[in-house]
Amino acid sequence: MDLGVTVSVYADTDLEQAFAKACSAGLRHGQVNFHIHPIDPENVREVAVIVNRLGFHVDAVGCYFNPMRPDDATPQLCTLSDWLTVASNMSMLNGVERIVCWSGTLSRSLGAPNLLNQEEGTLSQLFTRIHGLFEQVRGLPVQIVLEPYTNHVLFNEATCVRFTQLFSPGQVGVVLDVSNLIAPADFASRDSRVKEIVTCIAPSVGLIHLKDVTLDASNHRLFVPAGRGDLAFGPYLHAVSELVPDVPVIIEAVNDVTEMREVRDFVNGIAKDFGK
Repeated sequence: MDLGVTVSVYADTDLEQAFAKACSAGLRHGQVNFHIHPIDPENVREVAVIVNRLGFHVDAVGCYFNPMRPDDATPQLCTLSDWLTVASNMSMLNGVERIVCWSGTLSRSLGAPNLLNQEEGTLSQLFTRIHGLFEQVRGLPVQIVLEPYTNHVLFNEATCVRFTQLFSPGQVGVVLDVSNLIAPADFASRDSRVKEIVTCIAPSVGLIHLKDVTLDASNHRLFVPAGRGDLAFGPYLHAVSELVPDVPVIIEAVNDVTEMREVRDFVNGIAKDFGK
């Protein structure tokens, strides 16, 4: 399995070091997440220079603003204005077209539940917001990829599929990350939920994120590197290989070269069992 990795870029990030770590772990492509506010075109250009020199291919750019509260900075430090700057300049990054953001929530906190997120009118509002993004970057080669989460507007696999079908094929996709869509209340049945999620969401997937999940003593989810949590990755990866289109597979929740290599070897070891 050809794995990529997320590389996070902050205002004080040593870009050469950050991308060199990924390359030294044998991960020469992935998703670049910007955590800079306000962001300007020079920030994007600086990354473009480094990835070009190191031969790192950018599959997607993460600018994690909240479409339902576009002017409120998220924990990732992103607002609508940052998203527009990235979308308008990301072609410098190997001509990448995928830009990833949250699927949106009406809550001030990204993780807090809000029953209004599941209202029909809220889904319609999200459609209006995402359609408006395309209007603002008209003429640019942009594919919007939304990352769902159990407490967001796209809170399960069914809402993901329904939403992407409102757009032209390939225009909007979602991130397949089953860790985000298994609520603590469903954790005991997580193995069956994984198969349900992958089977349903497969046609709408624009990108895959691989991380693991477990529960802490307070029954809250903890996201950890693949192989260190409670997901059964064998059936998970087999379902992905059988059902999901050929999209980049990106490992997350890894912070150093050692973790990157461990997760790479863990995932590839499982993938070999079914010839991937």
